[in-house]
Amino acid sequence: MQAREANAALGVLDERLAGAGSRGERVAAFEAAYRHVAEWRYQVALEGKWTRPGASAEDVRAPLGMGMVYRVTPDNVLSDQDSPAFKMLKSLEKVALERLDGSHGLQNRVRLHSGRRVNGNTVRYIPGPREVRTVTAEPDDREVLRRASFEVLAELEEAKAAGGTDPEQRQAFVDAAYFLVQGPEFKRGSDAIMRTFLVAAHTRVFDAAPVLPQAIDLDGMVRGQEGFKQVMHEQLRIAAPPAAQPAVDAGSERAAVTSLNRGGGMAR
Repeated sequence: MQAREANAALGVLDERLAGAGSRGERVAAFEAAYRHVAEWRYQVALEGKWTRPGASAEDVRAPLGMGMVYRVTPDNVLSDQDSPAFKMLKSLEKVALERLDGSHGLQNRVRLHSGRRVNGNTVRYIPGPREVRTVTAEPDDREVLRRASFEVLAELEEAKAAGGTDPEQRQAFVDAAYFLVQGPEFKRGSDAIMRTFLVAAHTRVFDAAPVLPQAIDLDGMVRGQEGFKQVMHEQLRIAAPPAAQPAVDAGSERAAVTSLNRGGGMAR
């Protein structure tokens, strides 16, 4: 399901970028692909797929507003402590506590390519329940960060047209991913939207489909910009040729989208 939508978003990019003659038009092309994925995620929710108890399809297109709180600390009573999800959260909780270093809060600051710094999410320790939470950035900052992601991807498109990529440009994709992670737009479904869009964008600018790390949204919020870069450096890889790929698990928001492949692309 995610793979089909990534292919559809790639089609939007191919069509829009074929006639793009300016930086602004290229930015608009990437935003159009992102909007296409967002609408797909909403339609999936209307079909009753990937909705959480107590949530509605309208949450998938409802603006996030003043921010969303995510609990990083797993439930030690209700959770399966041997599950990959529990272990992942415990690992991220440890990272957060190390970064907090005894304080009750820290502000992630995001450095854009222009040199400007924008407030990202906050990481907080709540003494009462003894848990770590993250809170998304303010709406205006999130809008700046989403725009910055599309701008970096437009720059990569221009670099591709000019003759290829180098290691610095490969790092630029990681920056674009981090900006998008820091700029969620909707109450629900942002993880699937970001992952599917980033697969299409990477395939367009590098002619190769990526397999993204499993929890890039939480990694970005808990680890901060430098920690996110390290995770992407260690775990981002290129998808295997289609004949060797396992089926995509359409029942999980965090399923890797691995069916796109154009060959070549981002050597690591």
